[in-house]
Amino acid sequence: MTGAAALLALGIALPAGVDAASASSALPTATTGSVTSVRPTSAVVNGTVNPNGTATKWNFEYGLSTSTSYGSQTPMSSASSGTADMQVSGSLTGLAPATSYRYRIVATSSAGTKDGEDGIFNTSAAPVVVTGAATGLTASSATLKGIVNPEALATSWYFEYGPTTSYGSKTPARSLAASPNNTNISAAISNLAPKTTFHYRLVATSSAGTSLGVDFALTTGLSVTLNSSASAFVYGGSVILSGTVADGRAGDHVAVMSEQFNQTGFSGIAAITTGNGGTWSYSASPTVRTTFKSTANGGTSSPIVVSVTPAVSLTLLSGGRLSTRVVGAVSFASHVLQLQRLSNGLWVTWKHVRLDGNARAIFSTSLPRGRTEIRMAIGPFVPGVDQAAPGYLAGFSRALSYRR
Repeated sequence: MTGAAALLALGIALPAGVDAASASSALPTATTGSVTSVRPTSAVVNGTVNPNGTATKWNFEYGLSTSTSYGSQTPMSSASSGTADMQVSGSLTGLAPATSYRYRIVATSSAGTKDGEDGIFNTSAAPVVVTGAATGLTASSATLKGIVNPEALATSWYFEYGPTTSYGSKTPARSLAASPNNTNISAAISNLAPKTTFHYRLVATSSAGTSLGVDFALTTGLSVTLNSSASAFVYGGSVILSGTVADGRAGDHVAVMSEQFNQTGFSGIAAITTGNGGTWSYSASPTVRTTFKSTANGGTSSPIVVSVTPAVSLTLLSGGRLSTRVVGAVSFASHVLQLQRLSNGLWVTWKHVRLDGNARAIFSTSLPRGRTEIRMAIGPFVPGVDQAAPGYLAGFSRALSYRR
């Protein structure tokens, strides 16, 4: 006999609001289960509910793992009024890619509410891709280049190419192991028609989705070629532009021109004289995403695009505090950065930090105990978008080892 039933048998009144039926009922049980599917913006979680003989409803609560409250919940569902364990699942939506979340199952009946234990998971992220400038241009061949970040998932990649933006051809698919870091990739294409413009873009696919790079173009059989030593670099650095004049003579004159992302025309930035074999080179330091081209002997090279990331710093201060700063040719004041931690091979967002008017921030945070690899990131985690500001790719600080 339950305590409440014993009181009734003795003729002792129950507290206000408690009837005999609810007094003799047992709380439902609720056990938080595993995550069976994780996508960049959604997840499927599981749990177990036992109504213990009373009509019971259940749902899942979820929110950022660093928040003191959950903030979101799935719709209520019925578990009837049986006495056996029921396996249930719920779809969590509206999540942000590469972010840490917590969740729990909650069961409610007339006997009361039972909360399951917290579970933790990290959302995945589709690969990040950056189409790069083609190099090694000849009358019938070229080498296509780019950057892929697998975002900690096994990833395959290839280039699409063809005479229009419908493409029609592609390079063989190649694989990248799961990694949280950028990887420079390249693929050679041949049997191209001479003096013809071809479009191309980089494509990468993982279990989290497919990402498409922006469209680039190249032209075969030109009188002068233009290559870049890098597709992207950090603000304050430089890239080497180089090429060859088709006639192979030393002493030819090459003009190098540039167009920044917000300009509407090219302007000359350098005049170079070719060396042996008609080769030439020039060190450029663009401050934002810039398109370059070169001219020689009345001909013009294919344009190439060099992307720029802002310079992001992260410093450990006394008392466990952290300092961060972002530098570029534009002001990043009031921008929001993400403090990220390396978790199961994936950089996941742990805390959002807003920069002050000088594009700096000093802050504290409660990271898990032990040693954690951390970094600062600037740039929205939106599928298909890799931009920290107009003219800038997403940027990252160097990784630091933090002990709490």
